[in-house]
Amino acid sequence: MTWLHIVVVGASSIAAMRAALERGDVDEAARQGANAGPAVVERALASSDRTTQLAAIAAAPLVEDRGELLLALARLAGGPDRRTALPAGDAARTIARERAHRAAAGQRADDLADADLASFRAAWAAIAMRGDRWIELRLRALDTAAALDPDGTGVDLAAALHDPDPAFRRAAATIVALPAPPATFAALADAVVNDTDPDVALGAAQSLCMSFDLAAPATARPVLDALGEPGLARLRAVVPSHRPDVAAARDAARCLTADGTPASIAAARTIPAAPPAHVPAPPPTTSPTASPPAGTDTPGADAAPPPTLPAKRRGPRTRRGAAH
Repeated sequence: MTWLHIVVVGASSIAAMRAALERGDVDEAARQGANAGPAVVERALASSDRTTQLAAIAAAPLVEDRGELLLALARLAGGPDRRTALPAGDAARTIARERAHRAAAGQRADDLADADLASFRAAWAAIAMRGDRWIELRLRALDTAAALDPDGTGVDLAAALHDPDPAFRRAAATIVALPAPPATFAALADAVVNDTDPDVALGAAQSLCMSFDLAAPATARPVLDALGEPGLARLRAVVPSHRPDVAAARDAARCLTADGTPASIAAARTIPAAPPAHVPAPPPTTSPTASPPAGTDTPGADAAPPPTLPAKRRGPRTRRGAAH
């Protein structure tokens, strides 16, 4: 196959992708791109035509070797067109998360070299930290960078926690893999103590306080040392007042329980325990005293009603990594 033939075939595939999207058939556009392969989809992503770009974005998460498209998607996300930037962020996040799930399951994620992976992560981290980007895109970029960095956050956590946008700071505080690496304790504790937004402080506390085992008090000591009395005092103020997000307050209250002082225990007890899981009611049964229609039998009418199932307690909240 000559290079000219390859170019012609690629152009034909791109045209088919574009035509399908113009008809409103996103699935067909994605299928055409998946069949064409990553090289063709990458060319379509670099097109100056928005419809072609959107068709390529739809195909990107389905293409073989789709990890190779992360840099092309980052270039598109960094452009001025919101209507292509946000979908590019969605596609990249899907690809990165799938790769992380495969790696966590011990499966071979792809053939990306470490240097390539580092450059992809850096490209998405740069978009996440750009204050001139739309917050929706920044959060997608943060998720992508974090998924490409299973042992960290994908960005400079201390810098992210000082971003002007509180929504971004909260996302950065809660995207830390659990248990949080000790290297993140100082930045998270600083957010607990000093962030003016209580949601950000609570999110940082979640990441810290879900990183030890309450049954093993010694594991809590590094976290409590990082928080210090200023951090614990902030939690005593924030946790009882955060009723809109009881689950987050309950996670943060683990630090107060581990601290064990009367003031901390009193603050922790203001948070209600996790409710039991809902158990559906058993199906209605025919009453033994009901009169059956004439000419019919009621087998089993004297049988006892089914026993009520015991309530199951809701499992622990989990995020990236394993909570203890």
